[in-house]
Amino acid sequence: MAAAALGLAACSAERVSHFPSYKLKVVQGNELDAQALGHLQAGLSREQVQMLLGTPLLRDPFHQNRWDYVFVISRNGVVQENKSLTLYFDENGLLTRAEGDAMAHAAAANAAAASAVAP
Repeated sequence: MAAAALGLAACSAERVSHFPSYKLKVVQGNELDAQALGHLQAGLSREQVQMLLGTPLLRDPFHQNRWDYVFVISRNGVVQENKSLTLYFDENGLLTRAEGDAMAHAAAANAAAASAVAP
């Protein structure tokens, strides 16, 4: 018993923090599929966009012609992956443009997939 107490007394808070422990992976938002983003083009209706990408995470009531998709993966409070996509629609509900780093990630993923398939 005394040996166990002596052994635990030697462990400082700093040393204990180096022991491996389970860190919860937190996934928030819409995971944006690279193939679906490849099919995204100007002129699609809101319904068609929603079928491709799902319901947007943010629908701003002050900017009804703008949809925001956000995807974040974090572990232990540290963001490991963060992608965003903003879509703009005209007054008729047709997609006019898409912005965000998710488009660049999708283009790179689609190019990698195409080169892996091609002999």
